[in-house]
Amino acid sequence: MVSDISMIGLGAMGTALAGALLKSGRKVTVWNRSPDKMAPLVAKGAIGAESLASAIGASPRSMICLMNYPATNTLFTDPNVAAATGDKSVVQLGTSTPEESEEAQALFGRLGAEYLDGTIMCWPGNIGTSTARIAVAGSRVAFSSCEKDLRILAEDLRDLGTNVRAAATIELAFLSRLLGLVFGSLHGALVCEAEGVPVSEFTAILPPGDRAIPLTEAIQAGSFETISSGGASVDVAGEAVSGLYSHAVSSGINSELPALMHEWVKRAQAAGYGAQETSAVIKILRRSAGQTKG
Repeated sequence: MVSDISMIGLGAMGTALAGALLKSGRKVTVWNRSPDKMAPLVAKGAIGAESLASAIGASPRSMICLMNYPATNTLFTDPNVAAATGDKSVVQLGTSTPEESEEAQALFGRLGAEYLDGTIMCWPGNIGTSTARIAVAGSRVAFSSCEKDLRILAEDLRDLGTNVRAAATIELAFLSRLLGLVFGSLHGALVCEAEGVPVSEFTAILPPGDRAIPLTEAIQAGSFETISSGGASVDVAGEAVSGLYSHAVSSGINSELPALMHEWVKRAQAAGYGAQETSAVIKILRRSAGQTKG
């Protein structure tokens, strides 16, 4: 083996995960479908893999952080990738439904790997800090193999046991609370703007560390192009909202709240704000209210 762990997928979150592992002194192999995303991490000491199969084969364990679980499933149908996966420990950190987590466990079981399913309950900027939280469930062998790496990434690591559906379930519950706070705060800022009260006054009454502080600060400053510390883009938030909405529909529970947030995100993406800070959603809400600001 040429490295301690392989990082598969280098979006905003995958890059943050790989960076934290490198900073801790881990030897990390990285792979991404768009090779240019590997370059900044290679400059920091990571090993860039030429293929997914070589990345999986480079380490005894791999961490997957792709946009969604179907993307993972497609990649691991490649015979060379499947052959490299046997006898490895695999932890997948992403947004999934409980059903998708169970299907992933079955897939990696067929490939001969030990599988740990996980959810990241924070934003990319929190990774490697005391504010990061990750919950995992699944194979005890995989947990033992990956525990030290996971504790580098998140001081608050929750082991939920062998029920592989548990991490995705807790993620959905957490996302419901977090997204309600985020989108509720955007409406709160809209209320202030409608009444001519500076959004900064709203920010000033929020408790220290509140998630809405960077959101409301970005709205006040109009700095939507910059992702706030501990924040995320509209696209990243959209993945979380989509997962919450899909679960509500498939499980038959009330879907009105996630449906509203889902609609807001889709409109913001259609307006071209996908890469901007989540607070940029307020721009489509302003228009819907007949406002022209921003």
